[in-house]
Amino acid sequence: MNPDTKSKNICLITESTDNLIVLSLAKALSAFNCNVDVIAFNHTRKDLQLDNLEFGLHIIQNNKHRPCTKKVGRIAKYLKSRKNAKHLQNEITKIGKKFDLIVSNMYLAHITSRKLNMPHTYFCIHSTPSAVIEDHCNHTSRILNLLKKQMYLVLIRRLYKNQNLITVSQGIKQDILNLGVRAKTIQTIYNPLDFGEIQKKADAFPVEEEDYIIHVGRFSKEKRHDVLINAYKQSGIQKKLLLLGNEKTEVGVQVKQLVKNLELQDRVVFKGFQANPFPYIKNAKMMVLSSDHEGFGMVLVEAISLNTPVISTNCIGPSEILCDKLSYCLSPVGDHGALAENMRKAIEKPIRLESKHLEKYNARASAKQYFNLCD
Repeated sequence: MNPDTKSKNICLITESTDNLIVLSLAKALSAFNCNVDVIAFNHTRKDLQLDNLEFGLHIIQNNKHRPCTKKVGRIAKYLKSRKNAKHLQNEITKIGKKFDLIVSNMYLAHITSRKLNMPHTYFCIHSTPSAVIEDHCNHTSRILNLLKKQMYLVLIRRLYKNQNLITVSQGIKQDILNLGVRAKTIQTIYNPLDFGEIQKKADAFPVEEEDYIIHVGRFSKEKRHDVLINAYKQSGIQKKLLLLGNEKTEVGVQVKQLVKNLELQDRVVFKGFQANPFPYIKNAKMMVLSSDHEGFGMVLVEAISLNTPVISTNCIGPSEILCDKLSYCLSPVGDHGALAENMRKAIEKPIRLESKHLEKYNARASAKQYFNLCD
């Protein structure tokens, strides 16, 4: 049932179509009597079905708003770019609607949206700003790192000053405040999850592998595959470890070498990127997250919804999901010994969480919070 008889016009802006969170939100909002338009700067999900969508999808073609391969000067580069703002303004004009709510998602989209200074705009922050700053400051020179940190801190404070902010976890909200960002408003709305759709996808095909544990995530520095592999080795668990994600990255090559050095080639399986990882998650004996930081840790909630036991490092995001009585599922960040012990315990006595732990992550609950922002 729609919460309001009056239709609302909502625009969601994102960097690319690989942001499935934004697409899920668009679908959920469409069920709230909203006219939803998603504007993406790039179309990177070639497996995405664009037919019969409940919302309008507008992809800006032939623009310069592509992810920068060099970390140095990434944000500064886009702050100087006015062409992206023109592309966005032209697309909004072409759509021809007066939007009751505009939600800009991810940093590079934030920078572009900020230039237009559009009314009714909220900036949704999906990752921990302080961690993003740390990732961009990896020089051997301590002085250079301090200078870069200060530069990025100034940029973030300017970007979000006097703006309406949304964070996908309380941890990110606190991090924003700790950085001294003076926002107009700031609130937390969890990522929308369609549990019915997750279950449907989980039953899409049978999985050949049996009796395995799983990690799902891109091969990047913050995911700490090295901690995961070392913990797996130390745990002595004989079940295979499936790694889902594109391993053809610099970190992926390093992880493969670590697996070889530890003589785990026969037990660690690189499955590559999977457009639909849910059958693998559903049939796993355990889901392990080993990250240094997560904006939300959505894969944990997805695993819980499929009745798969989970354990994680105690970082932002997972610490909110596995809180209070569930905190025993957490281990200190970077401590592969503690993670190995938790892995052994979870195999011996599987940790299965009740559906009541998922209620606040329901897509309808998240969509309603966004809908209420229209007023």
